[in-house]
Amino acid sequence: MKKLISLSTVAALVLVAGCAEKKPATPEEIWKGYCTSIGNAARTIVLDRQNGILYKEAADYAAKVTDPTTKGFVTEYLEKIYAVPEAELKADRNAIQEKFRAQAFEQCLKSPHDPKKMPDYKPF
Repeated sequence: MKKLISLSTVAALVLVAGCAEKKPATPEEIWKGYCTSIGNAARTIVLDRQNGILYKEAADYAAKVTDPTTKGFVTEYLEKIYAVPEAELKADRNAIQEKFRAQAFEQCLKSPHDPKKMPDYKPF
């Protein structure tokens, strides 16, 4: 009986601790999250191209991005990815997706940014 009460108490504490409010993210954490999204966007552009999405369709969709920082990264990677020969994109699909994802993430992390004015994006 004591074990059951102890386990119930521990379970309740874990639930309460898990529901506690998260601390606000630091500017560095916000920027890293943003860069993760930029990397994922580059990967998605590669995947779209591998699946036959035409440049015009991709460019039209990218034109809808309203945040200037995000639009800059997306436009740059759209140009880079559509410049790669199709055969190279299809040789090792996952490797090329990961290559562009990592490249965009690293480039974003190294980019100068104002911690007081972060890009408008929805974190995953």
